[in-house]
Amino acid sequence: MARVLIVVGSRRKGNSYNLANILNNSFANSRISSDIITPGNQKIYLCTGCMDCDKNGVCDFKDDMEENINLVNNAEVIIFITPTRWNTLSGDLKIFMDRLNPLYSTKGLKDKKIISLVIGSKKRDEYSLDGAMTSITSFIEGCDAKLIYKAYFDECLDFEDILKQGEHVDKVVKDIIKILE
Repeated sequence: MARVLIVVGSRRKGNSYNLANILNNSFANSRISSDIITPGNQKIYLCTGCMDCDKNGVCDFKDDMEENINLVNNAEVIIFITPTRWNTLSGDLKIFMDRLNPLYSTKGLKDKKIISLVIGSKKRDEYSLDGAMTSITSFIEGCDAKLIYKAYFDECLDFEDILKQGEHVDKVVKDIIKILE
C-alpha cells in the first residue's frame, strides 16, 4: 500500500480541510499510511528565484519546507487539495509548489504519483474550476510527475458545503483507495 502525503491548500478549517480529514480517516480505516500538511499554517518563505537550488538541490532557506521536502520524498503519492481563488489554485499551494524547486532541479519528482482535488464555490459551468486544475497539471507535467486521478467539487462556498456532497465525496474516496491499493 502507498504512503500518501495530503497537501491542503487552504489554511481555513473549511472544505479543503474537511475533505483532507475525510480522506485521512478513510485511509486509516483501509490501513493506508498518510500525513496531512497545511503549508499556509507553516513557516514557509517565498521563493526569491535565486536558483541556488538548481546548482546543489538544496534551498538556502531554513524553514518548514525542509521537513516538507522530506515528506514529499518519502511519499509514494501526493494529494493536492485546493480551493479555487480567482479561477486558479490557492496562493498557499502555489508557494508550496514553488518551494519544491530543489526536487525539480534534481529530478526528485520524476514519476511521482499525484492526485489533484479542486474545490470551487460556484457551479462549474458558472465559474470554472479548470484554471486551478490546469495550474496543478502544468506543475505535474513540468516536473515529469504522473497525474493518476483528479476530481472537482463545486458549489462549496460555505465552510462545510463539501459535507453536503456525501455521495460525490464517497465516490472520490473509494476511487482513490482503489488506486492506492
